[in-house]
Parts: sequence; structure tokens; C-alpha cells
Amino acid sequence: MLKILMLGWEFPPIKSGGLGVASKALAEAVARQGIDLTFVLPSFVGKGINKKANLPFRIAYNNKKINFKILQNIKTTIHSPYIQEKSYKDFIQKWNDESENSDKQIYGENLFEEIQRYALEVENMELNEKFDVIHTHDWITCPAALRLKKRLGIPLIIHVHATEFDRTGGNFNPEIFKIEKESWTAADKLIAVSHYTKNIIVEHYGIDPAKIKVVHNGKDDFVNPINRKYMCRGDKKTVLFLGRLTVQKGPDWFIKVAQKVLEKRKDVQFLIAGTGDMMPHIIDEIVAKGFHKDIFCMGFLGKNECDTVFANSDVFVMPSVSEPFGLVALEAAQRGCAVILSSQSGAKEVLANSLQADFWDVNKMANHILSSLEYPALKKTLVKNANKEIENLTWNRQAQKTITIYKQLVE
Repeated sequence: MLKILMLGWEFPPIKSGGLGVASKALAEAVARQGIDLTFVLPSFVGKGINKKANLPFRIAYNNKKINFKILQNIKTTIHSPYIQEKSYKDFIQKWNDESENSDKQIYGENLFEEIQRYALEVENMELNEKFDVIHTHDWITCPAALRLKKRLGIPLIIHVHATEFDRTGGNFNPEIFKIEKESWTAADKLIAVSHYTKNIIVEHYGIDPAKIKVVHNGKDDFVNPINRKYMCRGDKKTVLFLGRLTVQKGPDWFIKVAQKVLEKRKDVQFLIAGTGDMMPHIIDEIVAKGFHKDIFCMGFLGKNECDTVFANSDVFVMPSVSEPFGLVALEAAQRGCAVILSSQSGAKEVLANSLQADFWDVNKMANHILSSLEYPALKKTLVKNANKEIENLTWNRQAQKTITIYKQLVE
């Protein structure tokens, strides 16, 4: 039986975005197919799983176990894999300014010092069994994975869910770029979540394309549509944005598109669900443009709330500046929304039955929304065909592809 040592930084219910959802779903599916998998997580994630989900650290799936190796003695002040250097610096400053924290330990004084400190702790953790492959998720765990690869002498797979180019709109942090490039060069294989991401890795990081395998994310097991009305205003049509409010996700472009639609139709409301560092800017834009009765910021929504808002939306728009995949697009299609995608996204590779436009082409994107609202038959056809298209895009199938990569590395 193959034994896999997996590293991650988030795991539902402790998550910031699609990374945690994808990591959990893939790990479960791999374990269900007979792979012995140990998932290494920071202590705050493990405690969150135990407290919020009331789950034991050993979870059985069809008698296959995922062993949650919670590093209780390896703590960290990095509570999100999406954190940027300035955000971490601001957090440390705030921590130091609060008198009640004066007797508490601060780990790394800057983001990269903390990542390396954590990596050293992981390298030195006690392992009572032998593993065949290390599989790590995203850049923040790469330094730890490289240390383990050197210590254990086994192959390393790095699962690339996003690049620094995606997260920053091209204005990348050179330190993060360096970690990504060095790690991806040293890894035995890379798994990219889309061909779009693979192309970025090859073009911007100079990685050999033969080293990269594409394994798309899978759909969730949603089977229970919800019919309640959510923030309904009369007979208005509803257009939804759901995601982190960051440069990468394009919420500012969503407002530009909304403005174009509202110039043609007044019976449309726009919902923005999510939080992020762009929230103050987005609110200011809405107020400045006089759209406070047309565009609503809903903040962070839990899973049930997301299902409800999907069920009561007509159109879902993902105007990302650069989106490696975009799991939320699959969720929207499954829940009955017509899907409009940025052409700069990986989801378009598995969701051809969507309407697409460059993120900056607000006129084309607005026309897609207007067409979806004007012609019910178009929306019905898009939703029906999209769900048929992704019918076989299950996590079990994606796990099979991943296990094939494991086996190729150990043969």
C-alpha cells in the first residue's frame, strides 16, 4: 500500500478559499481508493477541525483512514495561505501594540522568517513510519516539503493551486516568486489545476512542461437545491459575485460590469459575497457611483448561506484577473445559475457551456448578463448542458489521476 505524506495550510472548516476545499476533497478521495495518507497541518487548523466540526483526528472513509497528524507543538502566526507580506507585518505590529500579548511568544518577525521557522519544525517532527511520496499544497508549505524531501529521500509532488502572478495581478512579491521557482525546480512532479496554470508555470517560471501534470479540480456532491428567497427585492433579477475581495478575483471589474448593465436595465440587483482587503474600496466605489440600492455587499457567507444565495441568483459572474481554476463556477452551475467566466480562468477548460469574456471587456461581459436575463431559454440551456458536461468531473476520478502520478514516481 502506498503511503503518502501530505502537507497543507488549511482544511475545512478552517479555510480562506478554494485551496482548503480542494485539499480536503482530494485527500478524502485518495484515501477512499486504498492509499494510506497522513495529512500534516499547523496546530490551529487541527484544533479548528476538532472544535468546529467535532471530528476525531482519525477519520474512516469506507475503512480507509486519513491520519490527521496535528502538530500540537508547531504553532504559527500565519493563519491563511493567502497572506501577503504587508498583511503579516501589520498583524505583527498590531500584536505588539496590544499589551495583553506582551508575555506571549511571537514566532517569525516577518512572513518569510515564520515560513522557514515552521519548515524547520516540520523537518524535525517525529515520524514513526516510512512514506513513499510527499505531496504538498501551494507555495507556503514548499520550504517544509523540500526539507522533508532531503531528510526522507523520497519523491516530492507540489500541487500548484495558484501562482504569485495570479494572486497579485502580475505585481508579484520577489521573495514568494523565488520560493515558488526554487521549489518547483527541485520537485519531482508538479500538479497544476488547469492548463492555464501550467502555461503560467512554464512561461513565467521556466519549468519544463514535461514535469507538469494537469489534474482539474472536481465538483462537489451537491444534491439538495434550496428554494428560499434570499434578500429578494420584488421582481428584480439577481447577479452574483462570490469570492475573496482581492485584486485577483476582480470585484472592482464586477462593479464596472454592473454599471453597464444598470444603464440598460433597472430591474437587476447585484450581490457581492465575500471578504478581503478590497472591501473598503468596493464599498467606497458603490457609494461614490450611487449604487447603494443596486449593489449589496453581503460579507462572508457560510456553506448553507452560499447554497441559498446561489439558488436565488439568476447569473453568476467570475470576473477574475487571473484564476487558476475557480471551483465556485462549478458550484454555481450545479445550483442552477447561468455562469459567466473571465477568459483568464482555468474553469473554462471544463465548463465550455458558459459565457466567456476577457475580464477587462466590461461591455461584452455586460452583454452576456443581459442576454442571460433576457432569454430564459438561453439560461436553461447553459445550466442543463453545464451540468451534463461536469457530470463525470468527480473527485474520485481526479484522485485516480493523482494516484497514477504517485505510482509513476515510485516505480
